[in-house]
Amino acid sequence: MKPAFLDTGYVLALELSNDQHHEAAIDHWRSFRIRLPGLVTTSYVFDEVVTFLSGRNLHQKRTFATARWMS
Repeated sequence: MKPAFLDTGYVLALELSNDQHHEAAIDHWRSFRIRLPGLVTTSYVFDEVVTFLSGRNLHQKRTFATARWMS
């Protein structure tokens, strides 16, 4: 199976319960992780997620999200 690319919008939708696409992202993730391919992203995506969360004073969310996505 080919690796799946994690984009900024998808990661934020998974992490932010008030995102308009949160429920769809969670539903997709639940079905997707059953047969999870390798996941890839870029340092740019990582930086965008961290910057977005930091810019909205979501520092605790940023810390937990970073730890979760880096493990």
